[in-house]
Amino acid sequence: MRVRKSTLTCRFVIGAIFINGIFREQPVQCEWRRSYDRLVPMLIKDHFGDPGGLTRQFPYMKSTFTWKGDDFIISAKALANPNNEYHGLERLALKYHQAGSWQLAGEHWLIAAGWRRKTMDANDERHVEALQFVLRHVEYNRAMAEWKKKKLGRNAMPYPGQFGLEDD
Repeated sequence: MRVRKSTLTCRFVIGAIFINGIFREQPVQCEWRRSYDRLVPMLIKDHFGDPGGLTRQFPYMKSTFTWKGDDFIISAKALANPNNEYHGLERLALKYHQAGSWQLAGEHWLIAAGWRRKTMDANDERHVEALQFVLRHVEYNRAMAEWKKKKLGRNAMPYPGQFGLEDD
């Protein structure tokens, strides 16, 4: 098996960051990467088969959705709302995170980020902030998965505050 030198260098740098504790002191930048454009469809295929499988699993908002009032009427438009898919994905990703399945959580957060990015209004500040929030979860869960994989001590464990998330 051939491994490119750049891959080895990247892994070494990541390992050095965790081992030397540098990781704890540097804030993590969370932004959409061009590689995600290819990765998200692959993750959707791996986890759901195709985008149709994804939308079949999350066809509408769950009971945790705050409806707009008692007079809110469920319509075909409400059921087809693309927000339904990424909110459901975010809840699923959170469950994986709570179970300690950080790699799965990170992958589901990334699918949700891709879905958000594809359907959001780039001029709406709330949408941009929501995308940032999801990307923070992507990076945090990736860091946790890497920490778990390397079996590093608690001193090297990433914590939510490094990613702009609450420490709850």
